[in-house]
Amino acid sequence: MKLQYKYTTLCLLLINSILFGQQNILNKANAKFNNLSYVEAISLYSNLVNDGYGTAEIFENLANAYYYQSNYELAKVSYDSLFTINKKVSAATYYKYISVLKNQQQSKAAEYWYAQLIDLYPKEKQQTNNKANFFGSSQKLSVEQLAVKNVHFNSNFSDYKVAYLGEDKIVFTSSRDTKKRFSKRTLWNNDAYTNLYQGALDDKDSLVSLTKLKGSINTYYNESSAVFTKNGTTMYFTSNNNFSGKVATDSLNNVLLKIYKATFNGKRWGNVEALPFNGNQYSCAHPALSADEDYLYFSSDMDGTKGASDLFRVAINGTAYGEPENLGDSINSVGRDTFPFVSSENILVFASDARKGLGGLDLYYVDLTSKSQKVYTFGAPVNSSSDDFGLVYKEAKQTGFFTSNRKAGGVGSDDIYQFKGLTIPKLKDVTILIKSKEEKPLIGVTKVKLTDNINTTVELPAIDQEITLFDLKASKKYQLEFLNDNYQALKTSVSHQVKDTIVVYLTEKEPVLTAIDLKEVVKLAPIYFDFDATQISQQSKLELEKVVLLMNKYPEINIDLIGHTDRRGAEEYNKELSLERAESTKKWLVKRGVSASRITTKGLGELKPISTCVGVKKCSKKQHNQNRRTEFMIR
Repeated sequence: MKLQYKYTTLCLLLINSILFGQQNILNKANAKFNNLSYVEAISLYSNLVNDGYGTAEIFENLANAYYYQSNYELAKVSYDSLFTINKKVSAATYYKYISVLKNQQQSKAAEYWYAQLIDLYPKEKQQTNNKANFFGSSQKLSVEQLAVKNVHFNSNFSDYKVAYLGEDKIVFTSSRDTKKRFSKRTLWNNDAYTNLYQGALDDKDSLVSLTKLKGSINTYYNESSAVFTKNGTTMYFTSNNNFSGKVATDSLNNVLLKIYKATFNGKRWGNVEALPFNGNQYSCAHPALSADEDYLYFSSDMDGTKGASDLFRVAINGTAYGEPENLGDSINSVGRDTFPFVSSENILVFASDARKGLGGLDLYYVDLTSKSQKVYTFGAPVNSSSDDFGLVYKEAKQTGFFTSNRKAGGVGSDDIYQFKGLTIPKLKDVTILIKSKEEKPLIGVTKVKLTDNINTTVELPAIDQEITLFDLKASKKYQLEFLNDNYQALKTSVSHQVKDTIVVYLTEKEPVLTAIDLKEVVKLAPIYFDFDATQISQQSKLELEKVVLLMNKYPEINIDLIGHTDRRGAEEYNKELSLERAESTKKWLVKRGVSASRITTKGLGELKPISTCVGVKKCSKKQHNQNRRTEFMIR
């Protein structure tokens, strides 16, 4: 009995020891993960999984660590395990899993898990048109004929994000120091910390004289993603938060990223200073300058960010800077939006992993001068199922560079690719003001039919008699038809060459003359006749003068004279009498100068009385008098 007790106690102690050891490893793994030390975190988590200690927490962190390293294949394995045992994870993890599934070309699975996300987090359905971004039909720029090649200066390690320095130099980011035995390594992926390298482009666009950027730029930590002013004297770049004399960390002891500014003295880069909108609790990275250099664009996860990282811009006012502005939901997504570049024609190119793409980070662009801010994507070979980012190009030469970690044709983990022949179509917004040709306020609602040169027609409402046509392409001509019930239809055309604001004038329709009671137009009462008489009375002549004046003023109108009688006498006799009364009225008008061709006569007898009394005895004298009349109708 004592032996059994001792054995049981020993087993319990051993189990507790194992559990305590596993918990201790998990604590260390979580600390490494939170400190962005993904290499060590992955090793510790993997050991726990291999020992059969796979929990939802471990699989989620392991998958996310692989995701941040862009190792989507292994990330999927861990996400699969996570979602098998626990579906109540954060929306952010759902989005990462969906992005990984797209990268692995499993679109149906991606849509399934998006539906699960919406079921668990209904509010996500209203956020930034997520489903349209993920699974909608993005308009794609066809670049199949683009000449793309892996550049000769790539290393076996990470080389990415080219920047132009003047007309014949480029600067790029590289971790090629990894090959050195004692180089300092990042805990993110065990590569050497990145530095900025410079080289000159020869006539064949080959890079010569490759060196590290001179000056106090490159440190023991990461420097990357530079951009230069046109005069080549000012540089903005990304680095870990370490230029203040010591390394600064956030609340989780992570060294985050900041954007720095440096100046060139003719030989070296120096005077390094952090920009004032940086912070220790969030990252700012990957700066880009607007075409006029009045704005600095960048990526950040600062307050106000919608996704994992958003694109922002900040105004440059000499040596001062404005408040960062989020570029908004039309551009930013729920995922990573990063690596901006602005061309000389104000085309913003950026990378995102939460839009309709081929997988991982894909490249997109938007015309910043367009009011619609519509985002377009690139086809292959620019985009692939891997990460594609950091595109820069010169519009005049149609040449440029982008970065990809695609396996086909790759040399290192990230490689720089050069391309020739890229033209991004310049878009234009045109506002059309719709006015009356008579310069009167326009009446009614105007609709506009827009037809392009492939006969696609859409109908658009003109709000407050104004309409803006977004994203007109230089290669197309557009036919417009303006429709308003009160005006003649107008057809015209617009093209990319018109002014930003144009005016069209609509002509009022001619009034449609229908048979109307002349009494309603000129307050004219019918003229009345004595019993069994056809002569025009003196009182009636006063009314008829009004008719003469009206017909002289409006020579385009004609009239019908309709005679009536009371209900005394035979019906056939009354019909003849009513016609005679109408003819008598016509003769009087003709004598006053009205053309007989403009007048017709008709006798209705007693068929349409004003007073509805029945029979001779039931009608009063006044009622009989009301029925003996001639009426006037315009036609």
